[in-house]
Amino acid sequence: MTAPTATESALREHLAVWISGSRRHTRTILVRAQPTWTGPDVLTIRDTRVRIVEGVSGLAALDAMRSGGSGELIAVLTDLTEAQLGTAVVLEAHTQHITDLDEWSIVPTLFGAREASVPRLVRDLGPWVPRVLVSLRRDRPYPPAPGAVLSAEHVVRSLLISVLNLDRVEDLELSTALTPLDDPGVRTRFQELDVESREGLVRASAARVDQHLGMALRAATAPGNVSVVAVGLVVGELWAGGAVPPDAATAAARVRVERYVGTSPSAAASQRYGAAARLIAQRWLAQGDRHARDVFDQAEAICGDLGWAEGASASDFLPAGLRARVARFAATIEAATATPDARASNDVDAALAAVEAHGARATFDRSFPTARMAARLVRWLASRPVASHSVLDALSVYSTDGGWAERALGDLWDGDTDRGLADAYQVLAHSVQATRRVQDAAATAWLTGNPPVAGDVTPVEGLLSQLIVPLSASGRVLLIVLDGMSVPTALELVPELGALGWTELVRDTPARHRGVALAALPTVTEYSRTSLFAGELLAGNQQVEKARFAGAANGVVYHKDDLRSQAGHALPAVVTSAIADPARRIVAAVLNTIDDALASADVDAVRWSLRTIAHIEALLAAAHEAGRTVILTSDHGHVVERGSELRNVPQSPARWRDPSTGPVRADEVFVSGPRVLAPGGTAVLAVSDGIRYAAKKAGYHGGASLAELAIPIIVLKPRGASTPAGWVDAPPQEPTWWNEPSRTSTEAPNVVERPTKARTPRAADPAAPPLFEAESHVVPVKPANVNDGIAERLLASATYIARRGIVGRHPVDDAVTTAVVSALVAGGGRAHRDTLAAAAGIPASELAGLFAALRRVLNVDGYPVVDVDADQVTVLLDVMLLREQFELGPG
Repeated sequence: MTAPTATESALREHLAVWISGSRRHTRTILVRAQPTWTGPDVLTIRDTRVRIVEGVSGLAALDAMRSGGSGELIAVLTDLTEAQLGTAVVLEAHTQHITDLDEWSIVPTLFGAREASVPRLVRDLGPWVPRVLVSLRRDRPYPPAPGAVLSAEHVVRSLLISVLNLDRVEDLELSTALTPLDDPGVRTRFQELDVESREGLVRASAARVDQHLGMALRAATAPGNVSVVAVGLVVGELWAGGAVPPDAATAAARVRVERYVGTSPSAAASQRYGAAARLIAQRWLAQGDRHARDVFDQAEAICGDLGWAEGASASDFLPAGLRARVARFAATIEAATATPDARASNDVDAALAAVEAHGARATFDRSFPTARMAARLVRWLASRPVASHSVLDALSVYSTDGGWAERALGDLWDGDTDRGLADAYQVLAHSVQATRRVQDAAATAWLTGNPPVAGDVTPVEGLLSQLIVPLSASGRVLLIVLDGMSVPTALELVPELGALGWTELVRDTPARHRGVALAALPTVTEYSRTSLFAGELLAGNQQVEKARFAGAANGVVYHKDDLRSQAGHALPAVVTSAIADPARRIVAAVLNTIDDALASADVDAVRWSLRTIAHIEALLAAAHEAGRTVILTSDHGHVVERGSELRNVPQSPARWRDPSTGPVRADEVFVSGPRVLAPGGTAVLAVSDGIRYAAKKAGYHGGASLAELAIPIIVLKPRGASTPAGWVDAPPQEPTWWNEPSRTSTEAPNVVERPTKARTPRAADPAAPPLFEAESHVVPVKPANVNDGIAERLLASATYIARRGIVGRHPVDDAVTTAVVSALVAGGGRAHRDTLAAAAGIPASELAGLFAALRRVLNVDGYPVVDVDADQVTVLLDVMLLREQFELGPG
């Protein structure tokens, strides 16, 4: 048998075992190996010097053994037999025999195994194992063999954690093992193994750990240093259907991908590889890691190289699939804009849901809010908004509907960088803009003269007598006038107020909508704001406002310069003292941030928040501490610059002109009467937001569009404070289309009427399990005739009557049950929580307790008649189960 050639690593391990062994009694060891040594003459092993000798003859070996230095040990490499070496040599050697240089002999020692012999299954891994174990051994030892019994699985796993630079065998999980293979250092260490060792480790990993891991290791050696995670993403897509026979293109791509992962990968292993790659990519996406983009790009490039680009486009995870879904979303928007009906709107909602469900949705996160607004605007167009027939009607509709469309339009106008979306958004934005202009034109036809205002609409000069002073009778009031605040701007600010401890109030009327005021004409500060503070139609300035406000309401008003404070103070002491003064019933402050922005900022690009408006947070905090009711309002609204046409009228304001400057055009309106405060009591006002009479700015006011005429009114109380008589906590104010999909003509209307007079709210059972983390109060509402009267028949059901009392002393009011069930049935068995709160006439924060009580009543024997969707905002009703449980009969 030919003696092996001794490598330094193998010899070192062999000698280390000899040196540390308890049976060493001599200074010489004979090693069967070729007597050709190219390494150092002396090896230092465990602080012991060992001289390496080439034993080409017995005499040479004996001479070396006797001439070794003091303290040195001798290792003789020889291919001679013991007889050829001679008795003198053999008798002085370790065990008096030649020891075999067996690389396997070190393996049990590396793992602390009880048996010195290596199990056959470990040896069957291949002769490369000892070499790789030695070359990859790091400072820390390999993990001890479980139970001190060596197994092939443990050896392979130990090699893998060393190659992948992991800490524990347990780290070889589905995703943890792949990530290191994309690390250049780890990948280089693996690729530098000799071919036999590298191939052996790939085969052993597939056989002893998991085939998918062997596929990943093979991918790490593929040409081009392609990401192992990217290959996994592609493999996962190719075998997404499992063992189902693929189409021809996919079958061909499966064959071509073998260049990366080896021949004949199983469907199960491919799916595990793909799942691991997805998990890693999702984590990178969530963390904003740049590797996600690189890996996606490589995965799509691989698909192209495989001739399978259509597979990437159909993927529910690769960005190519997301781009395809986004393109489909854009196409449905354009189609729905051309034919705005319920079916087209639902197509848009479905396309957006497909985008949201895509695995790479995180790459679309920045665009998603705008996409959601686009879907809402499509629903708005599908709801067929119509022109109003009076100023009262127009302002009410605008504050509850059109203003919300304007709010969404602001986001849409900012657009998107995706060309397809940008084109679709442009078409939709212009359609919405055109529809809004029709509404504005219809409304202004009734502006001239002295139009009647009533209900939720108050003339700006009536705010003092009809709102501010009456509220001050129930408690102290802080009036904050945000000069130029439009309805859309107010809609951006309101959601933040709850987090600051405020509860919104609305008048206790059937509609329970926010109030809105009608500005004086033209809609500029010197007319409308002065009229507000004076309590009568009047032109003036700050001095007039202070004097008339003090006389009409015994109030004090602070303007911009009055609010400038010293260093370190959010507000001047005089202002905070006035707000805290219990004797001062009414305090007012004027904030000019919004109006000033019209001349200096791109208003469409500004997302208004409390932080962007100077002094408002400090004023709200002072009012909250003083327990004041707060009224947030304005003196007029504004239109945003969106490609308007200049009709130059020298010396004219931006949006109104003197009648003497020219005839009235179709997109203007001539106004006269007591509410027109321009010189001579007449003016020509711009109606369309597409025209202006002065230089371009970010926005304008003075005209007769509803955005300029409508003054939002937001009334707030500190949370927990008593509610003034005639007011209730505000239910959600969003129009139905904001949260709910469009309905086809065959579906029941998604409208539920409330009573003209509500009884005192009653607390729901506190023991009921919360859903939305809030307690509930029940406000009775008028039943609605929806669908086939299922809600009314539910109330008459013997089962319902019997279960109605199980929630304790405060059962759910029948009218509330009717309203909620009717709204759910009208929505096809599902509705947004805000839709249900609005139907019940309660704040969204109070829906949790109500829902819990309804669930206890309706979920007979635990069956989920009513439940909540995974999104935690959609309430579900199983109509068929409701009919069955309460014996309501077929629909």
